[in-house]
Amino acid sequence: MDTVITGIGQRIREMRLRREWTLEELAQKTNCTPGFLSQLENGKVAPSITTLYAIAEALDIKITDFFPETIHPPKIVRKGERQTFRIEGSSVIYSPLMDRLPRATFQSFILTLLPPNQGLQYDEERAHFGEEFYYVLSGVLRVLIEDTFYDLFSGDSIYFHSSLKHRLVNHTDHPTVVLSMITPAIF
Repeated sequence: MDTVITGIGQRIREMRLRREWTLEELAQKTNCTPGFLSQLENGKVAPSITTLYAIAEALDIKITDFFPETIHPPKIVRKGERQTFRIEGSSVIYSPLMDRLPRATFQSFILTLLPPNQGLQYDEERAHFGEEFYYVLSGVLRVLIEDTFYDLFSGDSIYFHSSLKHRLVNHTDHPTVVLSMITPAIF
């Protein structure tokens, strides 16, 4: 049988044993027979997508976790190579610190929030899936989360779930520079 199928079976066995489940316990959670799961773990049968999905759900993992991941070599982005961008009308300048890689789980940026005296609009409050982390490199960052303001100064950081309504603001007369890490990767 194909090495991909064998690898899938090995990963299923590894994840099942990590949870200390028997074949019978996994079979009950997936509506598969213990015999079929044994053959699958030994690379003797190929699972359907439906079966893989049921097993992934039972193991509380993503279906893609069964497949070998392509490991990309390290990617260096030099300071002078960064492509900055700004969403039209926004007061935030984005400077990506890394190229977007397939299957990247997060993105990092240097954000420059321009002062309000430059006549630009600040982004609206938003809530979405994911997590966010900000570290203030210089200036003052005001973070509105739900109905609470948090003022962060150089050296301060904040982490929060993006499902909370939030907005970043620079309320000073000088640019604010922030290291940002967000998940999932969105740009």
